[in-house]
Amino acid sequence: MKTHPVRSFVVALSITAVVVFAAVPASAQWTPVPDVPERILYSVWANGDTLIATADSVLYVSTNGGSSWKESQTVVTGSHAVSAARMQNGRIYAGTFGQGVFVSDDFGDTWAGFNQGLVGGFQDSQLKIADLVISGNKLHAATGGDGAWRRDLSAGTWNSFGDIFEPNQAANMSSITVGGTHLLACASTNGTVYYRDPGDSDWTESLLKNIVLSPGTGPFSAIFTGSQWLVGTNTGLYRSAQGQSPWTFVNMGLGPQVNVVFATRSPDVFASFGTSLFANIEFSHDDGATWEVLETLGGVFVFGLATHGNTLYAARLDGLWQRSIATVAAKPASLGSIKALYRKPAR
Repeated sequence: MKTHPVRSFVVALSITAVVVFAAVPASAQWTPVPDVPERILYSVWANGDTLIATADSVLYVSTNGGSSWKESQTVVTGSHAVSAARMQNGRIYAGTFGQGVFVSDDFGDTWAGFNQGLVGGFQDSQLKIADLVISGNKLHAATGGDGAWRRDLSAGTWNSFGDIFEPNQAANMSSITVGGTHLLACASTNGTVYYRDPGDSDWTESLLKNIVLSPGTGPFSAIFTGSQWLVGTNTGLYRSAQGQSPWTFVNMGLGPQVNVVFATRSPDVFASFGTSLFANIEFSHDDGATWEVLETLGGVFVFGLATHGNTLYAARLDGLWQRSIATVAAKPASLGSIKALYRKPAR
């Protein structure tokens, strides 16, 4: 079964990461955010001037567009990862991988449990929050073992949100994304994603290869650009105008990937395509149809990307980093040989 990307990476690549990080300096284009210490950061999210980056048991909040950051109090004792955080109407929702969801109404100074109704998963897998997304007044959670859940933010408790995941061996989710009112869930390793619109009785399975399952193809994350849906997988990128079939494959020429994350700064899309040796930070001007390399970061693993204005933020194994994207540069010629080593024939 597909494991949560945070946990699987730490287990599988910890030795490699230690060796490579010691040998390869960070690119001069990137600088660490000074208010955030060097530590594993699992996500970064931006909305307006509010940015939130998450660590093991705390998160870092900026309410002034990244000019300064504040470390929160401990979300919950014993947390191994605060995997996702969102904020709406002054309340922060923090999802932990193992202890469920917690809320703060004072920018992280105090926390309260938000798990009412979040029960019943095998070995409490419903508490393994892989991702969160807010759509309207509903909070949706992707879990690492018990499918999707939903909670009305004005009243009520958590409810299981879909019966399709377990029968399709897709209860172990990696992300959940919204574009307009269309929800897209990344789950399983069979080359499938799942979509749901308001009024639907359940999620609908969508095959990334359109007519056949693709065992071994695992979707990591997705994003809606405004006109296209993009899904990053371990084998490459897929595009769809409707967030369902037909999907078009985009060969990134990098070989097997261990993580893919996205961010947008309209009209551009940014992505980190991570391999076991480097992370390619790339950008697209045409909704993911073609890509150019912004930078190749040797020995760097990127858990999350976010943009604010002309700044790109990366939540990495070694902290929160930032770089200017005021002038998006063309691909340096020297990077061509690096990509060529991993390029596969077009499909």
